[in-house]
Amino acid sequence: MGRWKMVIGPKLRASSFPNQKTEAKIGTHILNKMTELGRAKFELIA
Repeated sequence: MGRWKMVIGPKLRASSFPNQKTEAKIGTHILNKMTELGRAKFELIA
C-alpha cells in the first residue's frame, strides 16, 4: 500500500465509481509491471 501511495498518489482522481475502478486497474497494472522489471532473475547453474 505504501508503494501504491508513493507512485500513484494518496487518493483516486476520478469522481465516478466506474472511472475509479478503471483508475485502480491501471494503477495496479503499472505497479505490477514495475515490480516485474525490478525483480531479479535466477538461473540454475549445475
